[in-house]
Amino acid sequence: MFKHLTKIVSAALIAGSFMAGSSQATDLQDILSEGKVRIGVPVDVAPFGSNDANNNPVGLDVDMATNIAEALGVELELQQITGANRIPYLLTGKLDIVISVMGATPQRALQIAFSSPYSGISGGVFGPKDIPVSSADDLTDQTIAVARGTTQDLLLSKLAPDANIQRYDDDATAAAAFTSGQAELFATADIVAKVMMTQDPSLELYPKFIMMFNPTHIGVRHDSPQLLQWLNTYVFVGMLDGSLAALTEKWLGSELPDLPSL
Repeated sequence: MFKHLTKIVSAALIAGSFMAGSSQATDLQDILSEGKVRIGVPVDVAPFGSNDANNNPVGLDVDMATNIAEALGVELELQQITGANRIPYLLTGKLDIVISVMGATPQRALQIAFSSPYSGISGGVFGPKDIPVSSADDLTDQTIAVARGTTQDLLLSKLAPDANIQRYDDDATAAAAFTSGQAELFATADIVAKVMMTQDPSLELYPKFIMMFNPTHIGVRHDSPQLLQWLNTYVFVGMLDGSLAALTEKWLGSELPDLPSL
């Protein structure tokens, strides 16, 4: 009798917790009813996100956020995020959507849901030509700067667990560590290294080795299935009508590659 009662009470508590969590969720209809969507974007990973001369956010991910809000017909509330806080901000309800050069991994997918990819980058280790490194196996005592929690950090940690990896809160801080001589190598996206060398021709950020091609995905909470489906539809249509290809051409200066779908 007591065991049976315990099961009933436990079931009621679980159901109550589920209902409470659901009432706090922000899904598509909640966004439409409120007339506002909160989207996190980077401002430390040009050309996906940075601040212009007037301190306004610009970049591919910023344009994606703007276009998504327009397609939803709601007000856009942009929030600046980093690689380290983008998932926590989403999970704690500070954001509805994250668009932040984010790659999908099985570990991250335990925490959040990913849309089909909208663009892509190559992640690797970059640095001067005279450093004799052409693979992860060649890493010895070289210091490597990387933004904490990024795909580059996860891959490098797996490929070279004994390497001298210096982790920073965001790409801008990691880049500053490299440019100031605190690190000999920089693990980042190929486009970031390209932009840095364009801005400062004295920098040597040549590819030492590429770890992988990384499609970029939009992130939402698991309790926003309608929003995820809408975003997948948005990406699908953007692939068909060429608008996503135009964004890649505008900000990355290259054609949109063939991207796998989730």
